Amino acid sequence: MLFVLLLSGAMAAIMSLAMTIVISGVDASLVARWFRGFLIAWMIAFPAALLIVPPIRRLTDSLVK
Repeated sequence: MLFVLLLSGAMAAIMSLAMTIVISGVDASLVARWFRGFLIAWMIAFPAALLIVPPIRRLTDSLVK
């Protein structure tokens, strides 16, 4: 669970920052806009990762055997 929490947080942070910069550029309000987007993204990414990680792990195990 901690792995999924940290992974989804890191991915949400990276992707929300990239998309915030692409959509609205870099200016004085970047951090505020990014943080809002990050929180929304993480609220979606964490439960999605909880659902997706187990089947992906099984698929990976079957592919490397």
